[in-house]
Amino acid sequence: MFKAYKKYWMGYVDFTGRSSRSDYWLAVLANAIVTIILFTVVIVAIVFDSPGSHYHIIFKLLYGLAMVYFFANYIPSFALQVRRLRDAGFHWALIFLRYAPVIGDIVLLVLFCQPTKIEFPFNQFNNPQQ
Repeated sequence: MFKAYKKYWMGYVDFTGRSSRSDYWLAVLANAIVTIILFTVVIVAIVFDSPGSHYHIIFKLLYGLAMVYFFANYIPSFALQVRRLRDAGFHWALIFLRYAPVIGDIVLLVLFCQPTKIEFPFNQFNNPQQ
């Protein structure tokens, strides 16, 4: 899972490659875990924060770091989804279905679950036939 998450961040703006189903879902799982942890920290900071508190600045920094992570996460998430669509054999422009209310997310979920489409079939010697 950590290797997939590392590949997720290393391919920050790589919109041309491919991502296997396992790479995609492990990166999504790792990202969800990190997001839940950060969200929990932000909620705790909001609940226990008060302007007169000694920890007010620390809570504001934690909140700021969480917001930076959430915004910085948008582009690699977008790139990972484009790579997954390419790997499944679909056109990258289908990523814009995410902006269609409800049905777009369902369609994308189904597309992300599709197996890898091999462009060149392999022969019995594991060499691509062209």
